[in-house]
Amino acid sequence: MKNQIISLSEEKRKVFGFSDEIIAVSTKKHETFESLMASTEKSGLLENIDTIQVSSLNKIDFKDRGSEFTISYDKKGKTKKNTFSLSDASMRESLVEELASLKDLKKSIADESKTQPLLLNLAISIAIPIGTWIFRGMAIDAQNGEHYVATGRRSGLKNLLASAVEAIGPTGVTILGFLALAYMLYRTYNRYKNPATEIIYA
Repeated sequence: MKNQIISLSEEKRKVFGFSDEIIAVSTKKHETFESLMASTEKSGLLENIDTIQVSSLNKIDFKDRGSEFTISYDKKGKTKKNTFSLSDASMRESLVEELASLKDLKKSIADESKTQPLLLNLAISIAIPIGTWIFRGMAIDAQNGEHYVATGRRSGLKNLLASAVEAIGPTGVTILGFLALAYMLYRTYNRYKNPATEIIYA
């Protein structure tokens, strides 16, 4: 994997690559590793490039689910973290293993903490009824001839959402909200009972 272009499945960052000394990530699609490395010296037009010194790495970790991995490193006396999502999840383990070997980081396996995903899922579960109540009110207002019109930033998206809510109607919004809440509660319970495995190189 070293000295190669690796595609990312992210909206802004496109490619990832590393050598013995440096990790580089760019918002531009590069065809060759040499081109990516050249951008670390002088980035191209409309390109943002981030670099991490391999010597600064102190931890790499990922969960057995998904395509992401997180690099922890030291920068100016502080520990920084950066998470990447690969286009090809099947290469993640071998990529992380090779990258960790450059700093002789040792592998360990543990169950993820249940607290963080549980709190996040519960927060979403609380937000769903609130959102349902707001959207149901918009649908009822629309039935009474009061149509919501958004202005300002992202007004087009907001008006599109309002039109969809009005078309679905109060009953439809309530049913969708109930189904979303049921699914989220099921997902929260399932995640709590079956925590992901966390692979850590440190």
